[in-house]
Amino acid sequence: MLVAGGKSFNLTLLFLISVSMFGLLLSIVFVVNPPKLADDFAFRKSLAGSAFGAVCVLGIIGCLYPHSCSAILDFEKQDRNAPSSSKSHGQAFQGHHPTCGRFSSHVLRVGKRRLCATCSGLLFGAIVALFGIGTCFLGDGGLTGEPPLLVSVGAIGVGLGLLHPTVLRLKSFTRFFASTVFVVGSFLVFVSIEDSAKNTPIDLFFVALSVLWILTKVSLSKWEHQQICSQCSSESCSAYE
Repeated sequence: MLVAGGKSFNLTLLFLISVSMFGLLLSIVFVVNPPKLADDFAFRKSLAGSAFGAVCVLGIIGCLYPHSCSAILDFEKQDRNAPSSSKSHGQAFQGHHPTCGRFSSHVLRVGKRRLCATCSGLLFGAIVALFGIGTCFLGDGGLTGEPPLLVSVGAIGVGLGLLHPTVLRLKSFTRFFASTVFVVGSFLVFVSIEDSAKNTPIDLFFVALSVLWILTKVSLSKWEHQQICSQCSSESCSAYE
């Protein structure tokens, strides 16, 4: 366990953050100084766009069914004998956040409904990215702009979406916005790499990297929840232990 700024990071999370940031920097290098390995594979753009689109679809499913995906993506050992009902912890849940006030900045209120701000932002961003993929990779359109500029804007979006739990305390709407620009930023980086490198393996490498970014964001979100609960004095709730 490592501690930075009063907040503890386990080695798995630190590894994910480090590799994610290295991959982001590598993506910028591919755009600014693309390797001279362009291929003539006729279906390169369609294959790359479809692969990235599949990641977006899986992300949408994860946003709609967060409990199931959290169980699949949990890197820590789970106690199979532990009670799974939130009632056993003495704390009610709506969505996948406790209803206590400590998580008020993590939810969007739409009428009487409480929606996860992060999941809602990821969902909206994934829909925007799918529209972009359909236009730029599977259709006849394209995204105007110089690749170095696009990758710079995209990298800022990815960095903000990934690292804000470690440095910023966001309100619900800004949390929604950060999650949206995380996905849209990933798409902009992807478009920039395809425009610059025009290389199938590099395109597919980036698709795999985008999956790593998602895993890192999920892990950081869980870590942030644990940090909030670690400051709670209630003995009847163990929601994120």
